[in-house]
Amino acid sequence: MKESILVILVFLLFQGCIEPFEAETLDFEGALVVDARITNEEKQHQVVLTRARPFEQDDSSPERNATVTIEEGSGISYTFEETSPGQYTSTVAFGAKSNESYQLKITTSDGAAYSSTAETMPDNVPIADIEIKRATNDFGEDGVSIILDNESLGDQPRYFRYDYEENYKIVAPNWDPVAFNIIDSLACVDGDAFEVGIKQRDPQKERICYGQDKSKDIILVSTANLENNTVSDFEVRFVNRENYILTHRYSILVNQYSQSVDAHSYYQSLEAFSVSESVFNEIQPGFLSGNITSMTDDDQNVIGYFETAAVSSKRVFFNYEDLFPDEELPEYPVNCRTLGNPRLIPRGYHCTEGSRGVCDGNCDSPLIGQIQAGTIVYAGVVDPPDFVAPYLTRSRACGDCTVLGSDVKPDFWID
Repeated sequence: MKESILVILVFLLFQGCIEPFEAETLDFEGALVVDARITNEEKQHQVVLTRARPFEQDDSSPERNATVTIEEGSGISYTFEETSPGQYTSTVAFGAKSNESYQLKITTSDGAAYSSTAETMPDNVPIADIEIKRATNDFGEDGVSIILDNESLGDQPRYFRYDYEENYKIVAPNWDPVAFNIIDSLACVDGDAFEVGIKQRDPQKERICYGQDKSKDIILVSTANLENNTVSDFEVRFVNRENYILTHRYSILVNQYSQSVDAHSYYQSLEAFSVSESVFNEIQPGFLSGNITSMTDDDQNVIGYFETAAVSSKRVFFNYEDLFPDEELPEYPVNCRTLGNPRLIPRGYHCTEGSRGVCDGNCDSPLIGQIQAGTIVYAGVVDPPDFVAPYLTRSRACGDCTVLGSDVKPDFWID
């Protein structure tokens, strides 16, 4: 406690005698960053290579034209080709075999060689069950808890990492069977007035959509200190009942990755590194070393870990009314009040006798501009119509759900 107070006092003292500065990286190495994992899934696996960037730089640099292979202990070699900048995909689909070893090898375009340690594919542990229940979290929020249980794991400790993909149904609350139709948008060019009409919409488009989100947190579990060496009643995800993704129908796909103890330790360190929020933390994380090393330069740092993980997945669906019967639905994420109708005829149109407005050379149409920009949808007609502003509008998302998702139903979706 005394040390903390001292740090704060020193910090406040220096606040009055130093000039503000813009932080930047003075000496940056540009280490190779490797995102690589293979699973027991029969598919074309991917390896992503980039170069580490200074924190003041927004975009990472893809590592182009590298040679990437994964070698199986049995002697089989899987070749990866660059399918987009820095992204390498196996030329054939394969699933890693349980208890078989695999090694990642990379040669960059400048001839630098990198290799991982040989990693053994763990046994797969199936997810036994996923339960959906109404619950209150530690912050007193009412919502939905997604709970996981897995199978009996024997006597040896097991290590797991989880991620999820959630999908949800979106219904545009103010979808209208007609839409704006721009007939003439060049009033000040061809001598005609701006003209906007309406047209019929495809009833299968833009009314019902499906959104998708993926987990971003590192979710880890070890059974080393758990009773019966089994994962049970583990909360993978909590969704506040006020979140609009629950409004109609919701689905979550949970993936359970069986890891080695070394991979688990790496992800634990990565998690601790990612939540470091203060320069005054007692433990300052240094370079996070993985299982990939340079074969040509001992001083060359490599960031990343080549992981072999057996995957078990399970998907569940539920409707909002299943858990919250006869209760108020969550609010739509966009304010859908009717908007003030933008003018159709520009001020100064034609600049001739009888024109409405003042000849100021303004040839912009707020209505046409917003339609073309995709920010509004049709909401009705002014009654009686105003010569310069005949239409009412709403924010586009209120009548076009593709702002928030896709109107193509996923193949796996069950209504």
